[in-house]
Amino acid sequence: MRLALEVSFSMAAPEDNDVFPNLEGDDGNDDDWESYYSSEDGSSSSSDEVAEEDMSLQTSCSTRMDAFPDELLLEVLGRIDDPLTLLDVVPLVCKRWHRLSRDPGAWNSATVSIVGCSYFDDGDIGDEHENHDKILNAARVLLHAPALRRVSFGWYTNSPGPFSCPYDEETMTSALLRSRAEVREIEFPQPEILEGSGGLGYPDDPLEDMSPEDLSLLADFLWRNRSHVRYLKLGHMLRAGTPLLCALGQCENLEELHLMLPVPDYFRRYLGQLGGRRLPKLRRLTLDSWYNVDGYRAFLEDLVGCVAQSVRHIHCEESCESSEDVLSQLSRCVELRSLHCGMEGVASVRTLTKLRSLTLVIHYSDKDQQRVLSAAERALRACGELQALQELRLDGGYDYRRNKWSAEHGQALATLLATLATKATNVRHLSTSGMLNRQLCWSGTMLGFFKALPRLESLHIGRFRFDCLPDLAEVAGLKRVSGQVTYQKGEADFCRATLEQFKRARPEVDCQLTEHESLY
Repeated sequence: MRLALEVSFSMAAPEDNDVFPNLEGDDGNDDDWESYYSSEDGSSSSSDEVAEEDMSLQTSCSTRMDAFPDELLLEVLGRIDDPLTLLDVVPLVCKRWHRLSRDPGAWNSATVSIVGCSYFDDGDIGDEHENHDKILNAARVLLHAPALRRVSFGWYTNSPGPFSCPYDEETMTSALLRSRAEVREIEFPQPEILEGSGGLGYPDDPLEDMSPEDLSLLADFLWRNRSHVRYLKLGHMLRAGTPLLCALGQCENLEELHLMLPVPDYFRRYLGQLGGRRLPKLRRLTLDSWYNVDGYRAFLEDLVGCVAQSVRHIHCEESCESSEDVLSQLSRCVELRSLHCGMEGVASVRTLTKLRSLTLVIHYSDKDQQRVLSAAERALRACGELQALQELRLDGGYDYRRNKWSAEHGQALATLLATLATKATNVRHLSTSGMLNRQLCWSGTMLGFFKALPRLESLHIGRFRFDCLPDLAEVAGLKRVSGQVTYQKGEADFCRATLEQFKRARPEVDCQLTEHESLY
Protein backbone atom coordinates (compact mmCIF):
# COMPACT_ATOMS: atom_id res chain seq x y z
CA MET A 1 0.00 0.00 0.00
CA ARG A 2 1.31 3.42 -0.89
CA LEU A 3 0.70 6.38 1.35
CA ALA A 4 1.26 9.87 -0.07
CA LEU A 5 1.90 12.62 2.45
CA GLU A 6 2.09 16.37 2.00
CA VAL A 7 3.61 18.11 5.00
CA SER A 8 4.08 21.87 4.96
CA PHE A 9 6.39 23.77 7.28
CA SER A 10 5.64 27.46 7.88
CA MET A 11 7.60 29.98 9.91
CA ALA A 12 5.54 32.30 12.10
CA ALA A 13 5.62 35.94 10.99
CA PRO A 14 8.09 38.03 13.04
CA GLU A 15 7.07 41.22 14.74
CA ASP A 16 6.50 44.08 12.30
CA ASN A 17 9.18 46.23 13.87
CA ASP A 18 11.68 43.37 13.41
CA VAL A 19 10.94 42.99 9.72
CA PHE A 20 10.85 46.74 8.98
CA PRO A 21 13.11 48.33 11.62
CA ASN A 22 13.41 51.63 9.73
CA LEU A 23 10.39 51.81 7.43
CA GLU A 24 9.84 55.49 8.10
CA GLY A 25 11.71 57.94 5.87
CA ASP A 26 14.21 60.47 7.08
CA ASP A 27 11.45 63.01 7.45
CA GLY A 28 9.39 60.74 9.67
CA ASN A 29 6.72 60.24 7.00
CA ASP A 30 5.24 56.75 7.17
CA ASP A 31 3.08 56.99 4.05
CA ASP A 32 5.06 54.16 2.46
CA TRP A 33 3.72 51.70 5.03
CA GLU A 34 0.35 51.34 3.33
CA SER A 35 1.79 51.40 -0.17
CA TYR A 36 4.18 48.58 0.75
CA TYR A 37 1.27 46.23 1.25
CA SER A 38 -0.66 47.46 -1.79
CA SER A 39 -1.37 44.72 -4.28
CA GLU A 40 -1.28 45.08 -8.05
CA ASP A 41 -4.98 45.86 -8.21
CA GLY A 42 -4.60 48.73 -5.78
CA SER A 43 -6.07 46.96 -2.74
CA SER A 44 -4.26 47.09 0.60
CA SER A 45 -4.22 45.02 3.77
CA SER A 46 -3.20 46.01 7.25
CA SER A 47 -0.44 44.41 9.26
CA ASP A 48 -3.06 42.81 11.50
CA GLU A 49 -4.63 41.10 8.50
CA VAL A 50 -1.24 39.80 7.36
CA ALA A 51 -0.44 38.47 10.81
CA GLU A 52 -3.88 36.88 11.04
CA GLU A 53 -3.40 35.19 7.66
CA ASP A 54 0.02 33.83 8.69
CA MET A 55 -1.39 32.58 11.98
CA SER A 56 -4.23 30.88 10.11
CA LEU A 57 -1.76 29.15 7.80
CA GLN A 58 0.37 28.03 10.72
CA THR A 59 -2.69 26.71 12.55
CA SER A 60 -3.80 24.87 9.40
CA CYS A 61 -0.40 23.18 9.03
CA SER A 62 -0.36 22.28 12.70
CA THR A 63 -3.86 20.83 12.50
CA ARG A 64 -2.97 18.69 9.51
CA MET A 65 0.19 17.35 11.18
CA ASP A 66 -1.62 16.63 14.43
CA ALA A 67 -4.06 14.46 12.50
CA PHE A 68 -1.29 11.91 11.92
CA PRO A 69 -0.62 9.14 14.44
CA ASP A 70 2.70 9.22 16.31
CA GLU A 71 4.17 6.39 14.25
CA LEU A 72 3.54 8.22 10.98
CA LEU A 73 4.86 11.52 12.30
CA LEU A 74 8.04 9.83 13.49
CA GLU A 75 8.45 8.27 10.06
CA VAL A 76 8.23 11.71 8.45
CA LEU A 77 10.40 13.51 10.98
CA GLY A 78 12.96 10.73 10.89
CA ARG A 79 13.72 11.59 7.26
CA ILE A 80 14.76 15.19 7.99
CA ASP A 81 18.55 15.47 7.93
CA ASP A 82 18.82 19.10 9.10
CA PRO A 83 18.65 19.14 12.91
CA LEU A 84 17.96 22.89 13.00
CA THR A 85 14.73 22.26 11.12
CA LEU A 86 13.75 19.87 13.88
CA LEU A 87 14.75 22.32 16.60
CA ASP A 88 13.39 25.57 15.20
CA VAL A 89 10.76 24.87 12.54
CA VAL A 90 8.92 21.68 13.44
CA PRO A 91 7.78 23.05 16.86
CA LEU A 92 5.89 25.80 15.00
CA VAL A 93 3.71 23.35 13.12
CA CYS A 94 3.58 20.29 15.38
CA LYS A 95 1.97 20.54 18.81
CA ARG A 96 3.30 17.11 19.81
CA TRP A 97 6.93 17.89 19.00
CA HIS A 98 7.89 18.46 22.64
CA ARG A 99 6.94 14.87 23.38
CA LEU A 100 8.04 13.32 20.09
CA SER A 101 11.43 15.05 20.23
CA ARG A 102 12.42 12.67 23.02
CA ASP A 103 12.06 9.71 20.67
CA PRO A 104 15.38 8.84 18.93
CA GLY A 105 13.41 7.92 15.82
CA ALA A 106 12.56 11.58 15.20
CA TRP A 107 16.30 12.29 14.78
CA ASN A 108 17.07 9.22 12.71
CA SER A 109 18.54 11.15 9.75
CA ALA A 110 19.87 14.24 11.52
CA THR A 111 23.53 15.12 11.02
CA VAL A 112 25.66 17.83 12.60
CA SER A 113 29.00 19.25 11.49
CA ILE A 114 31.27 20.79 14.12
CA VAL A 115 33.44 23.49 12.58
CA GLY A 116 36.17 25.57 14.14
CA CYS A 117 36.50 29.33 14.43
CA SER A 118 38.67 30.79 11.68
CA TYR A 119 40.65 32.92 14.13
CA PHE A 120 44.45 32.54 14.30
CA ASP A 121 45.93 33.83 17.54
CA ASP A 122 49.14 35.00 15.86
CA GLY A 123 48.90 38.75 16.36
CA ASP A 124 47.61 39.51 12.87
CA ILE A 125 45.18 42.43 13.20
CA GLY A 126 43.35 41.19 10.10
CA ASP A 127 42.25 37.97 11.80
CA GLU A 128 38.59 37.79 12.76
CA HIS A 129 36.43 35.40 14.72
CA GLU A 130 33.98 33.60 12.44
CA ASN A 131 31.57 30.65 12.52
CA HIS A 132 30.46 31.34 16.10
CA ASP A 133 26.83 30.98 15.00
CA LYS A 134 27.59 27.56 13.50
CA ILE A 135 29.45 26.53 16.65
CA LEU A 136 26.50 27.56 18.82
CA ASN A 137 23.97 25.73 16.63
CA ALA A 138 26.06 22.56 16.68
CA ALA A 139 26.21 22.77 20.48
CA ARG A 140 22.42 23.20 20.67
CA VAL A 141 21.91 20.08 18.58
CA LEU A 142 24.32 18.02 20.69
CA LEU A 143 22.52 19.05 23.86
CA HIS A 144 18.93 18.57 22.65
CA ALA A 145 19.05 15.55 20.34
CA PRO A 146 18.60 12.12 21.94
CA ALA A 147 20.09 10.52 18.80
CA LEU A 148 21.93 11.55 15.64
CA ARG A 149 22.84 9.77 12.47
CA ARG A 150 26.23 11.47 12.10
CA VAL A 151 28.54 13.87 13.90
CA SER A 152 31.49 15.13 11.88
CA PHE A 153 34.32 17.28 13.16
CA GLY A 154 35.30 19.55 10.29
CA TRP A 155 37.38 22.62 9.70
CA TYR A 156 38.17 25.06 6.94
CA THR A 157 41.35 24.71 4.88
CA ASN A 158 44.17 26.78 6.40
CA SER A 159 42.15 27.37 9.56
CA PRO A 160 43.42 26.41 13.01
CA GLY A 161 40.79 23.70 13.40
CA PRO A 162 38.43 22.83 16.27
CA PHE A 163 38.83 24.56 19.67
CA SER A 164 40.73 27.42 18.03
CA CYS A 165 39.42 30.31 20.14
CA PRO A 166 38.12 30.62 23.73
CA TYR A 167 34.47 30.76 22.62
CA ASP A 168 34.88 27.71 20.41
CA GLU A 169 36.65 25.71 23.09
CA GLU A 170 34.29 26.63 25.91
CA THR A 171 31.12 26.06 23.89
CA MET A 172 32.07 22.77 22.26
CA THR A 173 33.81 21.34 25.32
CA SER A 174 30.67 21.89 27.36
CA ALA A 175 28.42 20.46 24.64
CA LEU A 176 30.54 17.35 24.06
CA LEU A 177 30.78 16.62 27.78
CA ARG A 178 27.04 17.06 28.38
CA SER A 179 25.72 15.49 25.18
CA ARG A 180 23.76 12.27 25.61
CA ALA A 181 22.98 11.79 21.93
CA GLU A 182 23.29 8.25 20.60
CA VAL A 183 25.43 8.71 17.49
CA ARG A 184 25.64 6.05 14.77
CA GLU A 185 28.35 7.64 12.61
CA ILE A 186 31.34 9.66 13.82
CA GLU A 187 33.88 11.38 11.59
CA PHE A 188 36.81 12.89 13.45
CA PRO A 189 38.98 15.64 11.89
CA GLN A 190 40.63 14.41 8.70
CA PRO A 191 44.11 15.51 7.57
CA GLU A 192 44.68 16.67 4.03
CA ILE A 193 47.55 17.56 1.72
CA LEU A 194 47.90 21.28 1.07
CA GLU A 195 49.81 22.58 -1.92
CA GLY A 196 53.07 24.23 -0.99
CA SER A 197 55.74 26.13 -2.86
CA GLY A 198 56.93 24.57 -6.09
CA GLY A 199 53.81 22.41 -6.29
CA LEU A 200 54.99 20.22 -3.41
CA GLY A 201 52.33 19.17 -0.94
CA TYR A 202 52.58 19.07 2.81
CA PRO A 203 50.25 17.45 5.35
CA ASP A 204 47.85 19.59 7.35
CA ASP A 205 46.47 17.79 10.39
CA PRO A 206 44.02 19.66 12.65
CA LEU A 207 44.83 17.27 15.50
CA GLU A 208 48.50 18.16 15.49
CA ASP A 209 48.11 21.24 17.70
CA MET A 210 45.41 19.86 19.96
CA SER A 211 46.30 19.32 23.60
CA PRO A 212 46.16 15.85 25.20
CA GLU A 213 43.10 17.05 27.14
CA ASP A 214 41.25 17.98 23.95
CA LEU A 215 42.18 14.68 22.31
CA SER A 216 40.90 12.84 25.38
CA LEU A 217 37.65 14.80 25.11
CA LEU A 218 37.13 13.45 21.58
CA ALA A 219 38.06 9.94 22.69
CA ASP A 220 35.56 10.21 25.55
CA PHE A 221 32.86 11.18 23.04
CA LEU A 222 33.58 7.93 21.20
CA TRP A 223 33.60 5.99 24.47
CA ARG A 224 30.10 7.19 25.37
CA ASN A 225 28.87 6.10 21.94
CA ARG A 226 30.73 2.78 21.84
CA SER A 227 27.50 0.77 21.86
CA HIS A 228 25.82 2.88 19.17
CA VAL A 229 28.45 3.77 16.59
CA ARG A 230 28.25 1.85 13.31
CA TYR A 231 30.56 3.96 11.11
CA LEU A 232 33.83 5.44 12.33
CA LYS A 233 36.33 7.60 10.46
CA LEU A 234 39.23 8.18 12.82
CA GLY A 235 41.72 10.23 10.82
CA HIS A 236 44.87 10.50 12.97
CA MET A 237 42.99 10.00 16.24
CA LEU A 238 45.52 7.34 17.26
CA ARG A 239 47.39 10.38 18.56
CA ALA A 240 44.98 10.23 21.52
CA GLY A 241 46.61 6.98 22.64
CA THR A 242 45.11 4.71 25.28
CA PRO A 243 41.71 6.46 25.72
CA LEU A 244 41.01 6.11 22.00
CA LEU A 245 42.20 2.50 21.81
CA CYS A 246 40.12 1.47 24.82
CA ALA A 247 37.04 3.04 23.25
CA LEU A 248 37.72 1.47 19.85
CA GLY A 249 38.04 -2.00 21.33
CA GLN A 250 34.57 -1.66 22.88
CA CYS A 251 32.71 -0.65 19.68
CA GLU A 252 30.88 -3.95 19.47
CA ASN A 253 28.39 -2.78 16.82
CA LEU A 254 30.93 -1.10 14.54
CA GLU A 255 30.42 -2.05 10.88
CA GLU A 256 32.86 0.24 9.02
CA LEU A 257 36.21 1.65 10.15
CA HIS A 258 38.48 4.13 8.36
CA LEU A 259 41.86 4.56 10.00
CA MET A 260 44.88 6.70 9.08
CA LEU A 261 48.16 5.78 10.74
CA PRO A 262 50.05 8.90 11.90
CA VAL A 263 53.83 9.24 12.18
CA PRO A 264 54.96 6.11 14.10
CA ASP A 265 56.71 8.31 16.68
CA TYR A 266 53.27 8.92 18.17
CA PHE A 267 52.68 5.22 18.51
CA ARG A 268 55.93 3.60 19.60
CA ARG A 269 54.57 2.52 22.96
CA TYR A 270 51.56 0.46 21.94
CA LEU A 271 50.65 -1.56 25.03
CA GLY A 272 48.33 -4.15 23.52
CA GLN A 273 45.07 -2.37 24.34
CA LEU A 274 43.31 -4.18 21.47
CA GLY A 275 44.71 -7.59 22.30
CA GLY A 276 41.95 -10.16 22.72
CA ARG A 277 39.21 -7.71 21.75
CA ARG A 278 36.63 -8.46 19.04
CA LEU A 279 34.67 -6.27 16.66
CA PRO A 280 32.21 -8.96 15.57
CA LYS A 281 30.08 -6.84 13.22
CA LEU A 282 32.83 -4.99 11.35
CA ARG A 283 32.54 -5.58 7.61
CA ARG A 284 34.64 -2.81 6.02
CA LEU A 285 38.15 -1.71 6.97
CA THR A 286 40.19 1.05 5.32
CA LEU A 287 43.86 1.50 6.27
CA ASP A 288 45.70 4.59 5.07
CA SER A 289 48.94 6.38 5.88
CA TRP A 290 51.24 8.99 4.40
CA TYR A 291 54.17 7.70 6.43
CA ASN A 292 56.31 4.61 6.82
CA VAL A 293 54.23 2.26 8.96
CA ASP A 294 56.97 -0.14 10.02
CA GLY A 295 56.40 0.77 13.66
CA TYR A 296 52.84 -0.55 13.71
CA ARG A 297 53.39 -4.31 13.54
CA ALA A 298 52.06 -5.12 17.02
CA PHE A 299 49.08 -2.79 16.63
CA LEU A 300 48.18 -4.21 13.22
CA GLU A 301 48.37 -7.77 14.53
CA ASP A 302 45.87 -6.96 17.28
CA LEU A 303 43.64 -4.85 15.02
CA VAL A 304 43.33 -7.59 12.42
CA GLY A 305 42.76 -10.05 15.25
CA CYS A 306 39.73 -7.98 16.25
CA VAL A 307 38.14 -8.24 12.79
CA ALA A 308 39.65 -11.32 11.12
CA GLN A 309 36.49 -13.43 11.45
CA SER A 310 34.04 -10.75 10.32
CA VAL A 311 35.67 -8.32 7.87
CA ARG A 312 34.50 -8.66 4.26
CA HIS A 313 36.19 -5.70 2.54
CA ILE A 314 39.68 -4.27 3.11
CA HIS A 315 40.98 -1.18 1.33
CA CYS A 316 44.68 -0.32 1.74
CA GLU A 317 45.82 3.10 0.54
CA GLU A 318 49.09 5.04 0.16
CA SER A 319 51.96 3.42 2.11
CA CYS A 320 49.64 0.75 3.52
CA GLU A 321 49.22 -0.64 -0.01
CA SER A 322 52.70 -2.14 0.01
CA SER A 323 53.58 -2.33 3.71
CA GLU A 324 54.77 -5.80 4.69
CA ASP A 325 53.39 -5.28 8.20
CA VAL A 326 49.94 -4.65 6.73
CA LEU A 327 49.92 -7.22 3.93
CA SER A 328 51.26 -10.02 6.13
CA GLN A 329 48.02 -9.89 8.15
CA LEU A 330 45.63 -10.26 5.21
CA SER A 331 45.79 -14.06 5.08
CA ARG A 332 44.05 -14.17 8.48
CA CYS A 333 40.89 -12.56 7.05
CA VAL A 334 39.32 -15.77 5.79
CA GLU A 335 35.90 -14.20 5.07
CA LEU A 336 37.29 -11.48 2.82
CA ARG A 337 35.23 -10.70 -0.30
CA SER A 338 37.12 -7.70 -1.72
CA LEU A 339 40.69 -6.44 -1.38
CA HIS A 340 42.47 -3.28 -2.56
CA CYS A 341 46.26 -3.34 -2.09
CA GLY A 342 49.62 -3.13 -3.81
CA MET A 343 50.87 -5.82 -6.15
CA GLU A 344 52.81 -7.22 -3.19
CA GLY A 345 49.51 -8.31 -1.64
CA VAL A 346 48.90 -10.93 -4.32
CA ALA A 347 50.89 -13.34 -2.14
CA SER A 348 48.02 -13.30 0.38
CA VAL A 349 45.27 -14.40 -1.99
CA ARG A 350 46.19 -18.07 -1.80
CA THR A 351 44.26 -18.35 1.49
CA LEU A 352 41.42 -15.99 0.52
CA THR A 353 39.19 -18.59 -1.07
CA LYS A 354 36.06 -16.41 -0.88
CA LEU A 355 37.61 -13.36 -2.56
CA ARG A 356 35.32 -11.99 -5.30
CA SER A 357 36.93 -8.62 -6.08
CA LEU A 358 40.65 -7.80 -6.22
CA THR A 359 42.35 -4.46 -6.96
CA LEU A 360 46.12 -4.48 -7.45
CA VAL A 361 48.11 -1.23 -7.54
CA ILE A 362 51.39 -1.02 -9.46
CA HIS A 363 53.79 1.71 -8.34
CA TYR A 364 55.89 3.08 -11.16
CA SER A 365 58.13 5.25 -9.01
CA ASP A 366 59.42 2.34 -6.93
CA LYS A 367 62.88 1.25 -8.12
CA ASP A 368 62.30 -2.19 -6.63
CA GLN A 369 59.13 -2.88 -8.60
CA GLN A 370 60.84 -5.39 -10.88
CA ARG A 371 61.85 -7.42 -7.83
CA VAL A 372 58.36 -6.99 -6.33
CA LEU A 373 56.66 -8.17 -9.53
CA SER A 374 58.89 -11.23 -9.79
CA ALA A 375 58.26 -12.16 -6.16
CA ALA A 376 54.51 -11.68 -6.59
CA GLU A 377 54.51 -13.90 -9.69
CA ARG A 378 56.29 -16.70 -7.81
CA ALA A 379 53.80 -16.48 -4.94
CA LEU A 380 50.86 -16.48 -7.34
CA ARG A 381 52.22 -19.47 -9.22
CA ALA A 382 52.29 -21.44 -5.97
CA CYS A 383 48.63 -20.82 -5.08
CA GLY A 384 45.58 -22.61 -6.40
CA GLU A 385 42.96 -21.30 -8.77
CA LEU A 386 40.95 -18.32 -7.50
CA GLN A 387 37.55 -19.85 -8.10
CA ALA A 388 35.48 -17.10 -6.44
CA LEU A 389 37.25 -14.14 -8.07
CA GLN A 390 34.93 -12.37 -10.54
CA GLU A 391 36.12 -8.73 -10.52
CA LEU A 392 39.71 -7.68 -11.15
CA ARG A 393 41.11 -4.13 -11.24
CA LEU A 394 44.67 -3.23 -12.22
CA ASP A 395 45.67 0.31 -11.26
CA GLY A 396 48.89 1.36 -12.92
CA GLY A 397 49.17 4.72 -11.18
CA TYR A 398 50.80 7.65 -12.94
CA ASP A 399 54.38 8.48 -13.88
CA TYR A 400 54.58 12.09 -15.01
CA ARG A 401 58.24 11.75 -15.96
CA ARG A 402 57.00 9.91 -19.05
CA ASN A 403 59.88 7.45 -19.02
CA LYS A 404 58.97 3.94 -20.09
CA TRP A 405 59.89 0.90 -18.12
CA SER A 406 62.96 -1.08 -18.96
CA ALA A 407 62.47 -4.21 -21.03
CA GLU A 408 63.16 -6.35 -17.95
CA HIS A 409 60.57 -4.40 -15.96
CA GLY A 410 57.91 -4.85 -18.64
CA GLN A 411 58.73 -8.54 -19.00
CA ALA A 412 58.31 -9.09 -15.26
CA LEU A 413 54.82 -7.58 -15.39
CA ALA A 414 53.91 -9.53 -18.52
CA THR A 415 54.92 -12.78 -16.79
CA LEU A 416 52.87 -11.86 -13.73
CA LEU A 417 49.77 -11.11 -15.82
CA ALA A 418 50.12 -14.38 -17.71
CA THR A 419 50.24 -16.30 -14.43
CA LEU A 420 47.33 -14.29 -13.04
CA ALA A 421 45.22 -15.22 -16.08
CA THR A 422 45.72 -18.93 -15.32
CA LYS A 423 44.52 -18.43 -11.72
CA ALA A 424 41.63 -16.03 -12.37
CA THR A 425 39.72 -18.04 -14.95
CA ASN A 426 36.30 -16.98 -13.60
CA VAL A 427 36.89 -13.22 -13.88
CA ARG A 428 33.97 -11.54 -15.65
CA HIS A 429 34.71 -7.88 -15.00
CA LEU A 430 38.13 -6.34 -15.63
CA SER A 431 39.26 -2.73 -15.22
CA THR A 432 42.66 -1.22 -16.00
CA SER A 433 43.71 2.37 -15.34
CA GLY A 434 46.63 4.74 -15.06
CA MET A 435 49.84 4.37 -17.04
CA LEU A 436 49.49 0.60 -17.37
CA ASN A 437 47.91 0.73 -20.82
CA ARG A 438 50.26 3.39 -22.13
CA GLN A 439 53.33 1.37 -21.19
CA LEU A 440 52.17 -2.02 -22.38
CA CYS A 441 49.57 -1.73 -25.14
CA TRP A 442 52.27 -1.43 -27.76
CA SER A 443 53.78 -4.78 -26.89
CA GLY A 444 50.41 -6.51 -26.83
CA THR A 445 50.84 -7.54 -23.20
CA MET A 446 47.51 -6.14 -22.04
CA LEU A 447 45.61 -7.37 -25.09
CA GLY A 448 47.09 -10.80 -24.59
CA PHE A 449 45.93 -10.71 -20.98
CA PHE A 450 42.39 -9.81 -22.04
CA LYS A 451 42.26 -12.72 -24.47
CA ALA A 452 43.55 -15.15 -21.83
CA LEU A 453 40.52 -14.62 -19.56
CA PRO A 454 37.96 -17.14 -20.89
CA ARG A 455 34.87 -15.70 -19.13
CA LEU A 456 35.57 -11.99 -19.54
CA GLU A 457 32.34 -10.06 -20.24
CA SER A 458 32.88 -6.46 -19.12
CA LEU A 459 36.06 -4.50 -19.79
CA HIS A 460 36.99 -0.96 -18.75
CA ILE A 461 40.25 0.52 -20.05
CA GLY A 462 41.17 3.89 -18.61
CA ARG A 463 42.99 5.16 -21.72
CA PHE A 464 44.48 3.46 -24.74
CA ARG A 465 45.54 4.33 -28.28
CA PHE A 466 42.93 4.01 -31.02
CA ASP A 467 45.23 1.78 -33.10
CA CYS A 468 44.73 -0.97 -30.49
CA LEU A 469 41.03 -1.23 -31.40
CA PRO A 470 41.48 -3.86 -34.17
CA ASP A 471 43.18 -6.18 -31.67
CA LEU A 472 40.53 -5.44 -29.05
CA ALA A 473 37.86 -6.58 -31.52
CA GLU A 474 39.42 -10.05 -31.36
CA VAL A 475 38.71 -10.48 -27.62
CA ALA A 476 35.93 -13.07 -27.58
CA GLY A 477 32.93 -13.04 -25.25
CA LEU A 478 32.85 -9.31 -24.55
CA LYS A 479 29.43 -7.83 -23.80
CA ARG A 480 30.48 -4.36 -22.69
CA VAL A 481 33.56 -2.18 -23.13
CA SER A 482 34.20 1.33 -21.79
CA GLY A 483 37.03 3.83 -21.45
CA GLN A 484 38.82 6.54 -23.42
CA VAL A 485 40.30 6.04 -26.88
CA THR A 486 43.15 8.52 -27.33
CA TYR A 487 44.68 10.13 -30.38
CA GLN A 488 47.23 12.85 -31.02
CA LYS A 489 46.71 16.11 -32.84
CA GLY A 490 45.78 15.49 -36.47
CA GLU A 491 44.56 11.92 -35.86
CA ALA A 492 40.95 12.66 -34.89
CA ASP A 493 39.45 11.44 -38.18
CA PHE A 494 41.48 8.23 -38.12
CA CYS A 495 40.43 7.59 -34.52
CA ARG A 496 36.76 8.15 -35.29
CA ALA A 497 36.88 5.86 -38.32
CA THR A 498 38.67 3.11 -36.39
CA LEU A 499 36.12 3.31 -33.59
CA GLU A 500 33.23 3.03 -36.04
CA GLN A 501 34.92 0.03 -37.61
CA PHE A 502 35.17 -1.61 -34.16
CA LYS A 503 31.45 -1.07 -33.58
CA ARG A 504 30.60 -2.64 -36.93
CA ALA A 505 32.87 -5.61 -36.26
CA ARG A 506 31.34 -6.22 -32.79
CA PRO A 507 27.70 -5.05 -32.95
CA GLU A 508 26.76 -7.22 -29.95
CA VAL A 509 29.10 -5.28 -27.64
CA ASP A 510 27.70 -2.39 -25.60
CA CYS A 511 30.38 0.12 -26.61
CA GLN A 512 30.86 3.00 -24.16
CA LEU A 513 34.19 4.20 -25.57
CA THR A 514 34.80 7.94 -25.88
CA GLU A 515 37.42 9.82 -27.91
CA HIS A 516 40.05 12.01 -26.28
CA GLU A 517 42.94 14.01 -27.70
CA SER A 518 46.17 13.25 -25.87
CA LEU A 519 49.61 14.85 -25.80
CA TYR A 520 51.34 11.50 -25.95
